[in-house]
Amino acid sequence: MSGPRARAMQITLQGIREINLAFCPFDRFAGTWEVREYFNKVSNPVVKKSNPECSVNMKVLHDNSQPLIRVLYSDTEEMTYYPRTMSLSNIMRDIHNTTRRKLADQDIPVDFGVAWRY
Repeated sequence: MSGPRARAMQITLQGIREINLAFCPFDRFAGTWEVREYFNKVSNPVVKKSNPECSVNMKVLHDNSQPLIRVLYSDTEEMTYYPRTMSLSNIMRDIHNTTRRKLADQDIPVDFGVAWRY
């Protein structure tokens, strides 16, 4: 989306320990594209530089299961997102807000990677 409604948001892996992504490529329903697109965004070398210790794991399933994005933060809190019920922009916004809140609570300055548009 472009124009006056488009806003740039920064992606950072700072404060995130692990990201697990799972999807079935033969899924007839929504959600597969969101998982693939999120993987492309967090696999960017500029974004990975914000936290080189964060592991991004992709699991391709063949059981027609629901796609998911699971984020494990440094303080061991775990959030699971289901792209069938949430859009990619909402998932990224929620991860962004949670990460900023956690870093602000620990008085850690945020080191952003790359800007993306939604």
